[in-house]
Amino acid sequence: MGSFMLIQEKNKGAIMTNNKLTEIVELLTEAQEDCVKFDKGNATAGTRVRKTAQEVIHALKDLRKLVQETKNERKTN
Repeated sequence: MGSFMLIQEKNKGAIMTNNKLTEIVELLTEAQEDCVKFDKGNATAGTRVRKTAQEVIHALKDLRKLVQETKNERKTN
C-alpha cells in the first residue's frame, strides 16, 4: 500500500470516530431540551430522555468498538 493510501486509511478512521462522536453530542443536546421539560413536570419528556439515553449507550459502545478496531488496524500497518 502506498504512503498516500496509508494516510487516507488513517484519516478515514479519525473522520469516522469524529462523526460518531458528533452524532452522540447531537443526541445529548436534543435530550437536554427534554430534560428541561421533564424537570417542569412533563412525564412524557422523561420517557424520551430515557429512550435517548439508551440510544447514547449503544452509540458509545459503537464508538468504543470503532476506536479499538482502528487502533488495532494501525498496529498492523
